[in-house]
Order: sequence, then C-alpha cells, then structure tokens
Amino acid sequence: MNAAESDWPSRLTSVPFGKLSAMLVIATSMLVAQVLFSFDRRLVFKTVEFEPSPIATWGWYPCSPQPANAIPRGSFPTCAEKFGHQYLEKFRDNLIGYCTSDSSFNLTCFHSRMLSSSELDSFCFGRSAVFDPTQKRFRLGFHPRTLSKKETSEGIPQINALRTYWYETGPGVIFKNAVTLDSSLEPTKSGSNFTILIKREIADNTWHALMEIWPLTMTIDVLRMTMDPATSAPFFEVRDAKNTRVVIVDNLDDGPYFDLWTLFAERPPIRLKDVPDRAELESLTVPLPGSSNPMWSGEWEPHSCVQSDLLRTFSQRILGFYKIGTQRQHSEKLILTFLDRKKNRRIHESSSYLKELQAMLPHVEIQVVDFSIIPFSEQLRVVRGTDILVGVHGARLTHGLFLKENSVMVEIPPENFYHKGFRNLAGLAGHIYFSAHGKALNGTKGDWQNEDVAFEKERFMELIQVGVKSLYNRGSWNYDVN
Repeated sequence: MNAAESDWPSRLTSVPFGKLSAMLVIATSMLVAQVLFSFDRRLVFKTVEFEPSPIATWGWYPCSPQPANAIPRGSFPTCAEKFGHQYLEKFRDNLIGYCTSDSSFNLTCFHSRMLSSSELDSFCFGRSAVFDPTQKRFRLGFHPRTLSKKETSEGIPQINALRTYWYETGPGVIFKNAVTLDSSLEPTKSGSNFTILIKREIADNTWHALMEIWPLTMTIDVLRMTMDPATSAPFFEVRDAKNTRVVIVDNLDDGPYFDLWTLFAERPPIRLKDVPDRAELESLTVPLPGSSNPMWSGEWEPHSCVQSDLLRTFSQRILGFYKIGTQRQHSEKLILTFLDRKKNRRIHESSSYLKELQAMLPHVEIQVVDFSIIPFSEQLRVVRGTDILVGVHGARLTHGLFLKENSVMVEIPPENFYHKGFRNLAGLAGHIYFSAHGKALNGTKGDWQNEDVAFEKERFMELIQVGVKSLYNRGSWNYDVN
C-alpha cells in the first residue's frame, strides 16, 4: 500500500462531499476492473488476485454503514447485485465495528440486503478468540458499543440479534451455540491461526451442500477485498489459508462433500467437540450461511439474468480443487448423460425410450449414470464430458454448475411442480435449457418427492431431440437437424 492509500481514513474527514463521491466512484471502478480481470483467470483459491479497497475503511468509527451502498427497502436488486461483483462489493462497503472505539478487541460484521423486504444478511470476523475446552465454546473478546439511531433505523442488528436461517443455521445460531462474547478476556496479540465456524443444513444433498459451501467462498472473497483498519492489511490473505481450519458446529455425518470445506482452509476440518485446548488467541469467522446464497432468491420464478462471474468462479474453484480441466474437449459425437435414479422420481419406461432414442440419433452417444454410487470427483468428470444433461427434477441437476458453457440442460419436473431454480442456474451458467412436465402414475398419491413419473414416449422423444438438435450447428458440430 502506498502512502496516499495508508492515510485514506484521515483524509476522508476533510474532503468535500462532491469530491469524496468522485473519489469513491473512481476507487470502486478501479477495483471492479481488477476483479473482472482476476475472475477470468482463477481456478482455485491460490490464483485469485484481489486488491484491497481503501474505501472499505470509511466509517470504521463510529462504525456507521453506508446507506448509499446498501439496497434500500422498496427496491429490487439487479442481476449484477445478485450474481455479479456488486454482490461482494455491497458487503465490502457495509462493514460495521461492534466494539467501542477505545477497545483493544475487534469484532466486525458485514451486512447487505438481498431482497427489498428482507432482513440483512450478515457475516462476522473477530480477532481475539480462544477455545474454552470445558464449555466447548469459543470465547471472543468484546467490548460492546451502543448502535446509533441511524444504524438501527437502517436495520443493523445488535450482535445478539443476528439473523437465524432455516435448518437452524446462520450467524445468530452460531453465536448462540458456539461463541461467548467475553469482555474479561485478556487482550493480547492474536496468533496466526484462523477458525471458520460452520453449521450445515444437510450433509448429503448436492444442491444444499454446494449452496452453503459457495457463500463461504464469497465470505473469504469479501475479507480479502477489505482492509482491516486495526492492521492496515486485508482481513484475510492467501497466505492465511495454511493456518485456517473449519470447525463444524453441527452433528451431521460428514457426507460426500466434506473435503470441499478445505477449499480455503488447508488444515483438516474438525468437529467442535474435538477442538484441542489452545491458549493462543486466534481469528474467528462466522460466514454467510447457505440460505443467504442469492441462488435461493426467486427460485419459484424464472428470471432473465444471464452469465454470472460469481457462479463461474465457484465452478472453476471446485473443478480446480479436484484437478479437473476446464477446457472444452471436443468429440465427434454429442454426449448425452441421463441421470439415473434407483429409488424415486424414476421415469416409467425410460430404459426402452433411451434405447430407441440411441437408434434415432446417430450423432449422439447416450450414457445412463447413477451418481449415487460414484464419488463426487468422478461425477464431475462425467459432467465435464457431457454436452446434454437430462434428468427429473432433483439435486443432481446441480451438476449443471459444472457443464461446459453452451451445454444443454433438460429438466423433467413432476406434475404441477414449478420450481425454477435449475432453469435460473442454466441461464447464469450460459446453458440452453428445456423442460416438460411429467405426470403422476395411475394409482399414486401425487407425492412428487417419493413417487415415479409417467412420461409419454412421444413427448419424451420430442423433448430430448429438441435439446440434442439445438447443438447440431454450434461450435464445430455441423449436422442437419432433419
């Protein structure tokens, strides 16, 4: 950081408002340009290059949020505010310190409002924490200050009133169950270790698991983009990954995605009950929970948002974690992957339909895959070699995240079921999307989650052919459609 940047907070008090606004616009524009460039070249965490933003230190004390940057009540966020860099920037620009100005402790929370009528989404970072082995809780040094009337009018929550999300997750739950705010903690210099506290929703559901790992990566991105006024350095840096661990607060099984918690934490994940006694102070992060993910917003309505740098970056990070290439490998034949199901939501007569389709489509190779019996890393390799992904509505369609751009997703929703999450995912990922509803089998109760699906052969054939032939003249493929 140069000298001009280092004294930015002190200069803010003497800059006229008009000039200040111009300076903020310029600084923000520069950061956006840097982030735009870095998104295109990152595969895993260690390749990301963020330049911390000096404007993030504005308003550290008296710690007021910046209402000009927050999404005001009564408005609806744009596509960029939900799925682009602005999503991260709004958190970066709306940090608030909860300790008194003379405190030797440091507890900072970042807030943003996703929906016009919703509560704020929040995540928090504290510098002075130590584990109490007798209570199985972290003690976090804290000298609380009183929020101003302006802050409370903006909806800024007290630290003991942070939001709780479904499945009993979120910062409110984690602070209640795993953190003790302690003003008596001896204020000494924090060590080099970082702990991230996680309470999961569901361990073995692809959609839920990835939707909560993703907000953790965005939490870390914001911490890397933001200068900590107490240290004049980013809250989190690349080098900190080797000293970082995830502590799991819930009692769920590990599940098939457990190793992904080490994306930004090179130390192995550990359960809260197994945390060893340590006298050294460390930094503590309570990240954004899964249901704060903007992918959950408006999931029952189709939206027009296309292309998401946040989605593309997350996808590339997962692929990079498993050392799976992101370049498109062309094959003479189009590869259609049909997501097989062994227990429920199976398409009645699908095996005979697919055999007939294979005979009808000489330019296509059809593979039927049951993801429940192969590791997640192998599932990703299958998906990266897929051009058309076909399945009944379910969490396995989350793999559309990892298809090559300009692929095809074909979804068969159960009768009278109108969830649009996978359609919206396809648009953000740059895919072509088609759907057609199945019907309940005769004699069933209409329980879409647990019953099989009826689908007339002629409709099935037409649906799949529409998806397949939409690629016949894309890229280097050059086939007649009839």
